[in-house]
Amino acid sequence: MCGVLDLNGKGCKFYNDLRSVKIADDQGKIWSDTLQISVPYGYRETEFMTQGYHLLKQGDDGFFYCYRIIEWEDDVIGPTHVKTVNAINLVAWKLVHKIVPAKTFSAASSQTAFEYILQGTGVEIGDMDFFGGTKSLGFSAGNNAQYWLDQLTSQFSVEIRGYVQIYNGKIIRVLMDIVEELGESTGNRLEYSHDLIGLKRTGSDNEMYTKLFVYGGTDSQNELVTIASVNNGREYIVDEEANDVFNNGGPYLEGYIVNDQILNPSGLLDWGKEQMEKWNHPKYNYTVDVAHLRENPNLGDHIQVVDFSMQPELTISARTIQLDESEANPTNNKVILGEFIEILAVTPQDIWELRAKASQAAQEAEQAKAYKIEYFTPDGTDFSEDTEKRIIIRVYYGIEDITPKIEKEKFVWEKINPDGSHDTVWETAHKGIGNVLTVGFEVAGSTIRCQVDDGISGPILFASEEDAAYFCTLQMTAPSGWDDFTQSVAQYAQVDNDRGDIYWSQTYKGIKNGRAISSYVITRTDLTGSIKDRMWAINGGHGSHFGIEYINGQMWIWSYYRDNNNKWHIVKFKYQANKELKWGDSSIVDLLSVDAELRTNLDVRNGYVLFVAGKTDPVFYVCKKSDVLNHQFKPLYTAKGSDINYFGTTQTYQSACLDFPYVYFTSGNSTGTDQRCLYCFDIRSKSLVYRIVYTLDKGTIQDINNHNEPEAISYYYDSNGKKWLIQGFAFGNEDIEDSQRTNQLFRINEHKRGEP
Repeated sequence: MCGVLDLNGKGCKFYNDLRSVKIADDQGKIWSDTLQISVPYGYRETEFMTQGYHLLKQGDDGFFYCYRIIEWEDDVIGPTHVKTVNAINLVAWKLVHKIVPAKTFSAASSQTAFEYILQGTGVEIGDMDFFGGTKSLGFSAGNNAQYWLDQLTSQFSVEIRGYVQIYNGKIIRVLMDIVEELGESTGNRLEYSHDLIGLKRTGSDNEMYTKLFVYGGTDSQNELVTIASVNNGREYIVDEEANDVFNNGGPYLEGYIVNDQILNPSGLLDWGKEQMEKWNHPKYNYTVDVAHLRENPNLGDHIQVVDFSMQPELTISARTIQLDESEANPTNNKVILGEFIEILAVTPQDIWELRAKASQAAQEAEQAKAYKIEYFTPDGTDFSEDTEKRIIIRVYYGIEDITPKIEKEKFVWEKINPDGSHDTVWETAHKGIGNVLTVGFEVAGSTIRCQVDDGISGPILFASEEDAAYFCTLQMTAPSGWDDFTQSVAQYAQVDNDRGDIYWSQTYKGIKNGRAISSYVITRTDLTGSIKDRMWAINGGHGSHFGIEYINGQMWIWSYYRDNNNKWHIVKFKYQANKELKWGDSSIVDLLSVDAELRTNLDVRNGYVLFVAGKTDPVFYVCKKSDVLNHQFKPLYTAKGSDINYFGTTQTYQSACLDFPYVYFTSGNSTGTDQRCLYCFDIRSKSLVYRIVYTLDKGTIQDINNHNEPEAISYYYDSNGKKWLIQGFAFGNEDIEDSQRTNQLFRINEHKRGEP
C-alpha cells in the first residue's frame, strides 16, 4: 500500500515537515539523516503513518531518500486530529538492527572496513572514491553496524550519503556513498549570501589545548595503549606554534583524548595528530538562517559568506555540513556551516547590493513567519452545559513553542456575539488572564478567539547552573547511640524554612524492614544538614517523591504507600520521631486507592497535588488538593515527558515537584552517561519553560568522586516571599573505598524577566 503526501492537493496534505541531514560537526565527520512530518486525519495516507511504513522524498540533489517511521503520535489540536511521525534514513535503520561480529584487522583499508560492517544489512556501497591508507582496526562484540559506521566515518574522515534506487515505484537497492567530500565549489562568492537573513558567530576557547595526552583502548594484556613507544617515551604531543599564537607562549594548555578502538601505537599517534588540529585553536561556530532561497545549497557545498556589520567583519569560506529543510514552511530552512576558513575582507560594489537584498529577504521572512495558535479544550466544547470549561492555547512562532515567553497581558481574548459584534464588557473582564481561559454557558453560540501581541523577548522564568550555590550536606556520621544508620542515596528532600528543618528520604533496607518490598527512612535535620531525628515508612516505597504540610503544630507527610496486599494508596501521615510506621497505623490517612505506583508531591501554596506515573515517558497529573482530600482522583491537567522533548529511553527520570503551573523534574544517572538535567515546564500548555543541563564545570556545583546523581528537586519560599529551587545531588565519597554517598543540596536562584 502506498499514498502521496503533497502540498498542492494531489494527495494528503502535510505540515510541520523538517528534514535534517548532517555530515559533520565541530568534532569531525558524522552522519545523520532524519525526517519529521505531520498530517491531518481524514486521508487514507494517515493510516500508513505508523510502524513498518516508509516515506520517500527526492532531494534537491536528485537523489531519492527513504525514511523508516520509528515514532508516531496522535494528537488533538482544537477540533482537528493530527498524526505526527519521526523517521530516520532507511540506511541508518537497517544498520541499527544489525550486530557486527567481533574481528581484528591488522591492515584494513576503508573499503574492507565498511564492507565488513555492512555485511548482512542489505545496504550496498555505491560510490567510493576514497582510500585513506590502511589502519589496524578492532571490532569488539556487542555493537551494531550504525555504531561502527560512526567510528569509521570519524577515523577515515569520510562523508556519507544514504539513498535508494527506484524502479517502477519500488525500492530496488539501498545504497551508501562513501566519499572524501560531498558537494561542489562553484567559486561564486555571493552564490547563497543574497538570501542571508541571520548569522550567528560563536567563539570559545574553553576547550582549546596545546598539549594532548593520547590514549587508546585496552590490549590483550589488559594494559592501556599509549603513544609512548613511538613518541620518544612521551604519552603526549604538543603544538609549539599554536601555544605561541593562542596562549602567548605560556604553560601548555593540557587535555587528553581517548579512542578505545585503536590498539596500535602508530595508528594512535596519527589519530592524535589529526585531533590536535581540532583542539589547538579557539573554536568558532556559525549558523546561517536563510529564507525564500532561489537556489538551495546541497550538503557539502562550499559557500562564502560575508557580514560587514559584524565586529570584527566576518568573511568566511565554509561548507554546508547540515541542512534543515521544510517544504511546508520554507522559513524554517536553515544552513549550518562548518570547516571554516577566514578569508580577506573586501568591499566591492556588489557587497552593498548584497546587503540591500539581505535586508529585503529579512523583511519577507518576518512577514511569512507569523504566529500560530493551537487551542485545547480538555473539558469538551459543549458550552451549553451548566459546567465551566477551559480553553488553553499554545503559541508557536514558526516551529518554536514560545508560550512560556509571553506575559499574561499579551494574550488578548475576544468574544464575538452571534450578530458579529464584540462583547466589550466580557473582553475587558478577561484582560490579563494569560493563556488559560475558564468559561461557562455564557459563551454558548459565541465565537471565542485569542490574539497575541508582539514584543516577545526571553522566557518569563529561567535559571542556569551559574545560579546555583551550595546549601548543605546531610550528616554522614551516625548520632551517638544510633544503630542501623542509612548511608545510601538521598532520594528526596523538602525544606521547611519557617521552622528551620529539612526532611530527607533514603531507601531503607535494614532490620526493621522485615518482609516489606520497599521502605524508606525520613531524616529530619536543621538547615545545615545536622540530624535531629528520623522515622521509618515500612512498605512505603523508596521515597523518591513526597510532600510536606504543617498544620496546627504538626508536620504531615504526603506520599504513596503500599498496603499489606501490595495495593497502592495515596496517603498522608504525621511525622513522628523514631516511629516505625506500618500500614494500618492509626496515623495514616488513606486518601486514594490507585491502580499503579503514583509518586506524589504537594503544592501547599496553590492547593494542588502532583502525581507522576512511569519513568521512560513519565505522565504528570495535577489534581486539586480538595478533590484528593475528598477521595477523588480528578486530574485537571496532564502532560507526558515527550510533550517537552524528554526521552526516558536515553535519560534516567529521578524526581519532580509542583509550584503551579510549573512542574520541575530532574533526570540523569549515577555515572553521567546520560545528561544530568533539570526541566521546568508549564503543565497547562505542556510548554517547556527552560532546561538546565548540568555540566558541573561552572564552579557552582562541585562533584565528588565518580558518582554524581541528580536526585531531589523541590523548592521553598523564604520570609520575603522569594522562591528558591532545591536541587539535590548524590555524590561519591572522598574515600574511594567507601560506598557511602555524600548527599548535598544546592539552592538555585530562579529569575523572572526583568529581575537581576
